[in-house]
Amino acid sequence: MTIELAQLIDSRFAQIMGPEGVAKFAEQGLAFFSRQRGPEELAHLFAIFRVGEHHAVVTIGQWLKSTSELEVKDGYARLIWDEARHTRIWTQRMTELVGEDRVERFYPDPTKVTAPSAEYFRLWDEYAKADGLAKRLAYIYVVDAWAGFAYTAYISYIDPVTKWHLETILADERFHVAFGQKMAEKYVTSPQDRETIAREEEKIVTILRNVTDGFLRSEV
Repeated sequence: MTIELAQLIDSRFAQIMGPEGVAKFAEQGLAFFSRQRGPEELAHLFAIFRVGEHHAVVTIGQWLKSTSELEVKDGYARLIWDEARHTRIWTQRMTELVGEDRVERFYPDPTKVTAPSAEYFRLWDEYAKADGLAKRLAYIYVVDAWAGFAYTAYISYIDPVTKWHLETILADERFHVAFGQKMAEKYVTSPQDRETIAREEEKIVTILRNVTDGFLRSEV
């Protein structure tokens, strides 16, 4: 199976990575997600996914309070709903795989899990620290494009039930990327803000490279 890169290449994440970087990322993703995993391993992996989804619910909810642009507020509300649904989806699949008792015992808190790299948690910490519209939009469209790459790599190696859910999540991720980039084009227009968003994009991509490397070296 090969990933259709044309589906992903328009994102800023892909543009920053460049054609060779995108191809390498896709190839690495296939190697990681094609590993054979049992129910316990899958539940752990899904718990890691859930951390990011839950974090986005909380952080974007905070951003909503301090955002003045009505169009952006409206988009944030959609993102919060989507990310909450994704959090519920991963929790549901974990429960179906290992049972409610084991989920409550080992994964009771959606903000905590053993992850392959400390950079994974640094990503969400930096996400939460983003101040101002430019930085916040950068996190939305860069991180969600990265997630889109990862989920696209995974979709051919999962069971039909998870695949059905993941197709829904991927559709949401595509909307998030498009929304973030559209709002950035419309509202991040001054030279100073454009410089800020460019610096933040580079910073995020560097963190994401480190996160990806941590996953690839792990036994998750």
